[in-house]
Amino acid sequence: MAEHDASNVPTGDSILRQIAQKERELQDELAKAQQDAARLLEDAKRGADALLARAREQANRDVNAAAQAADAEGKGIAEEVVARARADAEAIRKRAAERMSKGVDLVVREVLGGLS
Repeated sequence: MAEHDASNVPTGDSILRQIAQKERELQDELAKAQQDAARLLEDAKRGADALLARAREQANRDVNAAAQAADAEGKGIAEEVVARARADAEAIRKRAAERMSKGVDLVVREVLGGLS
């Protein structure tokens, strides 16, 4: 049988030291992973905040543009209504003037005709 080299066989103490060393390494990796996760979370939060701020600014611009468009449309409609009202008023004035002449003629005929 071949002789067994006892110096290569780990002892209980060396196994415990290896386990302790591995545990420290894993704890260090865990701490680093937690720090990385916290940093990524903070970066994501900043990105979300920036995106939200841009969305709010765009919404404000859209609201202002819509308000201006509505105001312009309202002014246009008001101008159309006023123009139609003026045209109607002018047409009524013309008809009234024509009827006034006809009325005067009728009154003159009736009055003067009744005198004869």
